[in-house]
Amino acid sequence: MTGDETDGGDKPVRSADMLRQRRGKNIALLSVIMALAALFFVITILRMS
Repeated sequence: MTGDETDGGDKPVRSADMLRQRRGKNIALLSVIMALAALFFVITILRMS
């Protein structure tokens, strides 16, 4: 059973709003991780010089 199938009722397991909200959270988390990686990279380069 995948996330797009129903659980026996008329309602889908995941609605479009839930998927949109999850995508927004994933994009925010990706942004934070990329910012931390860039910060660590810059700090490393500055400490080497």
